Amino acid sequence: MQETARRPGRPRDPQVAARDEHICQLIAACTASRSALAAATGHDRDAVYLSCKRLQAQGRIRPCLGANGAAVWAVADGTPCP
Repeated sequence: MQETARRPGRPRDPQVAARDEHICQLIAACTASRSALAAATGHDRDAVYLSCKRLQAQGRIRPCLGANGAAVWAVADGTPCP
C-alpha cells in the first residue's frame, strides 16, 4: 500500500488571520484576559478563545493564571505572567 503525504487543510480566511494577529498584538500590549480581548476587538469570547488556541498551538502565546485567579494569556517569550 502506498502512503500519501497528508495535505494541509484549506487556507485560513484572511480575516481570521488578521484577527489572530491583532489579538497577538493586544496580548503583547498586556490585554490578557479573554473578556478584555473581546471588548478590545469587538469579537465574541468564543472567537477570541479560538484565536488564542491557534496562537498557543503556534507557540506564540501561553496561558497563565492572573493575579486575581482568572485565566489570562501572555506572550510565550519567557516574560512573567501579567
